[in-house]
Amino acid sequence: MYSPNLGDGAIAACVDQAVRQHDPSIEPAWIDLAGRTEIPRTYSPHRHNLLGLLDSLPPPLDRVAGEQIIRHQVRTRLRPRLEHVLPATSAILIGGGQLFSDAHMNFPVKLFELGTQADARRIPMAIHGVGVARTWRPRAAALFAGLLDSSQLISICVRDTASRDNLERLITDHGLKRSTVDVRMAPDPAFMAAETFELQTSGTDTGRIGLGVTHPAALHAHGDYARVSEHEAILRLAELASSLIASGFRPVLFTNGAFEDEAFLAKFVKSAAFSALEAEVEVAPKPASPQALAQSIAGFDGVIAHRLHANILSYAMGGVPVGLAWDAKMHGFFSLIGETALLQQGARPDASRAVNSLQDGLKRRTDLRQRARELSQAARSGVLESLNSVC
Repeated sequence: MYSPNLGDGAIAACVDQAVRQHDPSIEPAWIDLAGRTEIPRTYSPHRHNLLGLLDSLPPPLDRVAGEQIIRHQVRTRLRPRLEHVLPATSAILIGGGQLFSDAHMNFPVKLFELGTQADARRIPMAIHGVGVARTWRPRAAALFAGLLDSSQLISICVRDTASRDNLERLITDHGLKRSTVDVRMAPDPAFMAAETFELQTSGTDTGRIGLGVTHPAALHAHGDYARVSEHEAILRLAELASSLIASGFRPVLFTNGAFEDEAFLAKFVKSAAFSALEAEVEVAPKPASPQALAQSIAGFDGVIAHRLHANILSYAMGGVPVGLAWDAKMHGFFSLIGETALLQQGARPDASRAVNSLQDGLKRRTDLRQRARELSQAARSGVLESLNSVC
């Protein structure tokens, strides 16, 4: 809910509105898994340094160190929050986001704590709209096992077919028990963004295309591709901007709000590669809230971006998403919407091919918007089904 990466907050905002509209008597009490109670406004070099240290460690040292760091965070921040909220809680809805992944052992440790507390208090739980990574390390699987086999787990819903297949295979591969409920599927809650934020992209082409900026270290830490240097990432970003300009578009550089992405954007703006394009490129201000991020993206005809929820928000509000593949979850989204041609493969996407895909998508905008409306309704139905399973 309070991640500086505001795509996570957009998920929560969509769930929140769907729940309140369905039953105004329900008062959601949000628990941020990092223990935050508001969106942080200042950058923490301590966090950045820790992530850099973990990325530099060889396996399995990165996982051992990561688990110890996360356990400290759980003791000092998450557990006190759970002990404050759960005594007055009658049901728990877990999701969405790429929660069933083991990067730095972050979510396995936190979800194990949540499941343990829910079991002790006999609070029914539903998992909703989550993404599932392709692989888990044995230690992560052991922690996820406690949640998946909990007597309090009533419902499991993932956000795409890839996540469903990954979950079933990982349970089998690691010999895990699982609650007897079937694994359902429903679109990511952020597909409801147009209604939640009361926003749509312009009905006419403005020529403004959002060019998402993501720090390459984030793609390496959580993705499937090898490390790309900041210098190379800057050149790739400049190539994309140049190709958009050559095709008559006006690129607008933006981020989802994550501090590391904003830092990389600032570095790009100071680069020689940017100075050659500066007159024809806009730089969007840092979004301060999920609503502000949605408003920014609604001002684009489409986006070219690595971040999943930049693509989902654009698509949900009537824009054309062109994804830069770095993780299996991107494949899951574009498969779900039936637009795999809009996903650019590999760590070094071809700029001209990405722009050609964008142009093709803009020609078919009416069809994309119809499918987006259908998925919005399916996302709402999915949230309410998970909610009703525990309420």
